[in-house]
Amino acid sequence: MNVSLKLDSSNNGKEKPLYIRLRGKSVNGKTEETSISTEIKLLPRHFKNNGISKSSPNYSSKIKVVNSILDEIENIIGEINHQGEIPNPTLVKHLYFENRVSKEVVTPNYKSFWNSFEEFYLSKKHNSRGYVKTLLTLKNHLLGFQNHSKRTITFEYITGKTILFQSHFQDYLWSQKNLSNGYINKLFNNLSNFLFWSQQLNYIQQKPKFTKLREVDRDEKIYLKTEEIYKLFSSSKWNYKEKKGFKTNPHITIICESLEGTRSKHFGNELKVTNWELVKDVFLFMSSVGCRYSDIEHFKVRHFDFDSNVQTLTWIQQKTNKSVSVPVTDISGNIFKKYSGGKSLEQRLFPKISQQKFNKHLKLLLKDLKFNRLVSHPKMKGSEIIDNDDKQLWELISSHSGRRSFIKNLIDLGNMDYKTIMKLSGHRSYSEFLKYVSVNQEDLMKGSQLYKLQSRDEQDEMEEIINTISSFDDDKRKLVLQMIRSLK
Repeated sequence: MNVSLKLDSSNNGKEKPLYIRLRGKSVNGKTEETSISTEIKLLPRHFKNNGISKSSPNYSSKIKVVNSILDEIENIIGEINHQGEIPNPTLVKHLYFENRVSKEVVTPNYKSFWNSFEEFYLSKKHNSRGYVKTLLTLKNHLLGFQNHSKRTITFEYITGKTILFQSHFQDYLWSQKNLSNGYINKLFNNLSNFLFWSQQLNYIQQKPKFTKLREVDRDEKIYLKTEEIYKLFSSSKWNYKEKKGFKTNPHITIICESLEGTRSKHFGNELKVTNWELVKDVFLFMSSVGCRYSDIEHFKVRHFDFDSNVQTLTWIQQKTNKSVSVPVTDISGNIFKKYSGGKSLEQRLFPKISQQKFNKHLKLLLKDLKFNRLVSHPKMKGSEIIDNDDKQLWELISSHSGRRSFIKNLIDLGNMDYKTIMKLSGHRSYSEFLKYVSVNQEDLMKGSQLYKLQSRDEQDEMEEIINTISSFDDDKRKLVLQMIRSLK
């Protein structure tokens, strides 16, 4: 959205009113424009290059007023973006005047930092388990910092001495907790959310702005390639089977779950899987439908609207409360049937397993199955780059790699644009979506195919391949297509 100064030339007086002009896309996608009065009047000769000329009387006072309004507009736009929404002129103007009325009418309510944080935490307690956990983590780090520095954390300390607070808190997280810049940025991001909430309730008059720490720009994300997904799906090494022993692996446990549906007898009244089998299937399911682990924990059989005519799975995302529909793949369809068979609509789709245990056993499983592709995942701690050595894939894999695999492998299909993939993944903003887009050396080398001229032999080979595949039945064509995709 564009923000600029505008002098109202339609006014008949010698001095013209000065406005802040807001121009951008409306909710309907059309360009719209609106203005906010600065309550300043200028002669046309004192408005040059879209700004106030220094020759204007009381220049310092006027520029102070304008900058104050521009700063507030910038804060409003930043908060809208922070909430995952797209700012538009009408919304920004509405929030500006709403804040202005609030400042003029309401006197600040006194409440201590810790009492406010507790109230904030309780108001968010029904959010996703993952988000609630991040708030507890923030609270524990703030308490640790308070004990270490022997200084009570107050609103006055954070809002009145923001630079000092951020500097001291960062130093503590670096030196005492050995945290990376990326992790520290997430903590300040959550703290900023709390302070914004506090400002809305008038516990503080203004939310401070924290300086974001520099992070390593990592092009390659941690995910499984299509051929690696096939490799994992094809492995039945640690799947449950009657009379199959697992004594050689101390990490394996058997999970039993009663089936409560009307057809439970048809499925043996009980679901039995190993914990590694469950971890494998859940990861593959996330890689096939693009859901987060917070969705997995809440999935019940009834949450899925399975449309057999168009073959899609539909559910509500926990993080965004947004409905998402994705096509059923061979893998997601297979896993859904395996875990929903014989269950009632109110039963959980997958047996319960904590995210911490899931990540631990996912690493152990992929280590056992030799997912040893070397990947780089450097971090920054202060101004120093750490963890710069290549590591094997299984060492860095986590639950979130499933969603990354879904997005990257859709991109690698080569027949879908980003907007379509964002629709499937449920992303609202392009900037958030790009965090999942991985670019590796193989992707860069694809540029060598630009304007490549085919030889006569290559053309003959292509025609032979096409003719051969065309002669296959559906099952053979499907198998060949999967093999070709795995070679990309």
